[in-house]
Amino acid sequence: MYDPFNWYWLADDGRLFSSAVQAVVPADDAAYQAWRAGGRAATRWPADAAGLQTTMSLQDVLTPYGLYVDLKVYAAAVRYAKETGGVTVGEVRYPTDRETQSKLTAAAVFAQVDGSQTFRWKLADGTFAPVLTASEMIAVAAAIGGFVNACFATEQDVVTRIDSGAIVNRSQVDAAFG
Repeated sequence: MYDPFNWYWLADDGRLFSSAVQAVVPADDAAYQAWRAGGRAATRWPADAAGLQTTMSLQDVLTPYGLYVDLKVYAAAVRYAKETGGVTVGEVRYPTDRETQSKLTAAAVFAQVDGSQTFRWKLADGTFAPVLTASEMIAVAAAIGGFVNACFATEQDVVTRIDSGAIVNRSQVDAAFG
């Protein structure tokens, strides 16, 4: 019986992914050999639209289960969750989902074009932030933009540290994002 949390995918080039450890393992891996002895066979590694067996084509299969192909994909997921999870500016908790980021950018541009405008901003909990002047709107947008930029900078640093071997597990990725 198929268990996405304990399954293997085999690429044509010999890469073998284990969902149990969420990593590529060697074909002679003891757990894999025991799993095969149970009468199971690895599923062919999925291919993308171009027919290539990529990390992301396998990730597409694993995402619904909260599984990750490697630490870099996990780091991207952690960054996305942090980036879109909201941030407090002043004493107000602002949403930072992608739609809100776009609207804040537009509001900041509008505030620069017409400094006499005031802004009303609806928060994630359905309440409204205090009315913002144009300069306050620009400051809020800049703070949130800085927060988002810092999330991407952290991800870049984490990927560099994964590549160097300084980060080798999820808890280290989590710690890097605080």
